[in-house]
Amino acid sequence: MEALLQRLIQLSSNLVERLDNADLEQIDNYMQQREELFRELEQLVVPAEQMAVLRQEADRLISIESVIVARMVTLRDEAKQQWEKIQQGRRSQARYDSAYGGGDSLFFDARR
Repeated sequence: MEALLQRLIQLSSNLVERLDNADLEQIDNYMQQREELFRELEQLVVPAEQMAVLRQEADRLISIESVIVARMVTLRDEAKQQWEKIQQGRRSQARYDSAYGGGDSLFFDARR
């Protein structure tokens, strides 16, 4: 179990080192690997005498992952702002189009 926790800590540490430049694909890859490791951890039974050591490792992991969560929240907020800009542009375009007949104007020559 300790080896799995160490792998998880190493995986998280590697992401934190390149977190400022990490794209969504890298974060998604991290999340998938993390999920696999957690599935393996859930299947193990921990002896009571190892709990203290594992608690320290888990606390270390939590502190590392708090940095990752903060970056993910920042990325989510940036994406939300961009989405709102796109939506605002669409609303502005719709107001403009509706004010001028929707852009499908037809002209008739009355002189014929």
